Amino acid sequence: MTTNQPSAEPATAASQPTPGPGHGAVVHADRLTVAYGTFVAVRNVSFRILPGEVFGLVGPNGAGKTSIVEAVGGLRPVRGGAVTVCGHDPRRDRAAVTRLLGMQLQESQFPSRARVGELCDLYEAIYRAPGSAAALLEAFGLAERRRSLIADLSGGMRQRLALALAQIGDVRLVILDELTTGLDPHQRRETWRSVLDLAARGVAVLLTSHAMDEVEALCGRVGVLRSGELVALDAPARLTEAHAGPSTFVVDLGDPSTGTSRPAGIEERLGGLGLTRLSGAPDRWEFAGSYPADYDRIVGLLARSGLPPSAVSRRTPTFEDAYLRLVGASAAKEGA
Repeated sequence: MTTNQPSAEPATAASQPTPGPGHGAVVHADRLTVAYGTFVAVRNVSFRILPGEVFGLVGPNGAGKTSIVEAVGGLRPVRGGAVTVCGHDPRRDRAAVTRLLGMQLQESQFPSRARVGELCDLYEAIYRAPGSAAALLEAFGLAERRRSLIADLSGGMRQRLALALAQIGDVRLVILDELTTGLDPHQRRETWRSVLDLAARGVAVLLTSHAMDEVEALCGRVGVLRSGELVALDAPARLTEAHAGPSTFVVDLGDPSTGTSRPAGIEERLGGLGLTRLSGAPDRWEFAGSYPADYDRIVGLLARSGLPPSAVSRRTPTFEDAYLRLVGASAAKEGA
């Protein structure tokens, strides 16, 4: 897919802006609190989203993601604190925010018998932006589909159409809710590229997702929610480093049934390293440890015992590991 405004270099999550002096926030939430009667869904949440940044919100179902999205979009009143979009209150300045905001929500569905061009005409009328859809359809590879029925579009095309429609008008912020649910791997990657290209053109993106690999690939920063509170906010890589836990090393001690011999006394020598053994069959031991220090110790011991370095493999902690530790495995399971 081509874009009508290609960036000078490929867009990546790592190349996105980070908060600092002189940056004007597109979204500014300051101790935001949202409640439903006596139930407080979001409590004292603060964050900023900068131009050209993909900002992620993650957490179990019921953690407050939807309430925050609705507050930013002006669909939900706030109980305390404040949220602004380009300096405007989304509730009091609804008309101004509507012109600046595009939304692609998980539950929104286009009429199956409508044509792509008809939806474009509708959105152009709503956002008072006649003729703006043509360039967006071209950018998202849908220019030849203007007369197509929505029912005839693939899942990936519908997602790209949703992204295109969300940008009609002079939008500064696009909200994406569960962006790639139901898409195949190729469609997911195409949609990811569309989002990064969107950010490269200076549009701020607020993304909610249960797919941690998607968050890791797209987001410059991510806020982790638990029970309505923001428990962490940073770049995915830094959250992984701080919260994901140690690396895991799996040592293959040899399998007599395949003719691979096990060095005598190897179990005692491995035990003498003082590492925490997690699990494993008698011929495969799994340890938790730090990389590269503990990995080098294991490789050295194996070499002295006549086993090759390939006898040990390493599993690197992921952002999903960090997420599960931050929200609690039980909370993540209950919210799934």
